[in-house]
Amino acid sequence: MTAGASGSAWWGRVFARGTTGGNHTVVVLPGEPVGDPAALATALDVPDTAFVTSLAPGSVVLRTFSPVEELAQCLQTSLAVLTALDVPDRTPWHVRHERGEPLTVHREGPVTWAHQATTDPPVLEEAPWPGFVGADPAASTPPVIIRQARSRLHLSCADAGQLAAADIRAGDVLDLCARTRTSGLVLSAPDGPDSLRVRVFTTSLTGAEDSATGGAVLGVGTLAALAGRRGDLRVCQGPQDPARQGQLRLRVEADGSVLLGGEVTTLMTGRLATP
Repeated sequence: MTAGASGSAWWGRVFARGTTGGNHTVVVLPGEPVGDPAALATALDVPDTAFVTSLAPGSVVLRTFSPVEELAQCLQTSLAVLTALDVPDRTPWHVRHERGEPLTVHREGPVTWAHQATTDPPVLEEAPWPGFVGADPAASTPPVIIRQARSRLHLSCADAGQLAAADIRAGDVLDLCARTRTSGLVLSAPDGPDSLRVRVFTTSLTGAEDSATGGAVLGVGTLAALAGRRGDLRVCQGPQDPARQGQLRLRVEADGSVLLGGEVTTLMTGRLATP
């Protein structure tokens, strides 16, 4: 990081295990205006780069960009911004994106938790099983789209082995998302007691697989809550290489509300030059 026209910046990992795994994330704090946030995000080439557009006591508004598009909602940067701002533990903050759903976010040591501030029930829509994924293993749990700022198509696989064996091409994902008006494909499966394995393919990475996707995993938790699940779940997301996997947490409260958590690790802070 060097002197430049932007404000100070935070660079770290979210949904990490220490300094490995999860996703690199940048938060650009208020300062001199950034001329082209999308160009800066493309130059940084990390999965998500957030820009603080409004800051008040206990409240922050963000815009988040992947290297290829602006995201209407991003849980990853919504968690990261509290560490970037050095918010005290267990202090709830209101975090939202300009076009996304409002969140309540707080820190508990290295783990930051978020849940949707609205109590509106999720908007669900059944969908056909995509043929390119393979045979439908669970006819009793049909594919479902969760409609929200970043809608995603969720598939329940029989087990982690079938999920890992799915050979999914980016072009097929982009075609599917265009047809279903969604931003990603989410595969999930049980992986032992209180554990889930998840794979996510997203338009924000031009159809490629993501290592950690907070909004998608929050959707998995929402569906688990609707099926009667309660308590804590650990979620492993991404490729088979543990060094590249995201480690996420879900907490389903007794009333069915769902929290999404992850470890946030600071790698560096400073000033960031614009391209």
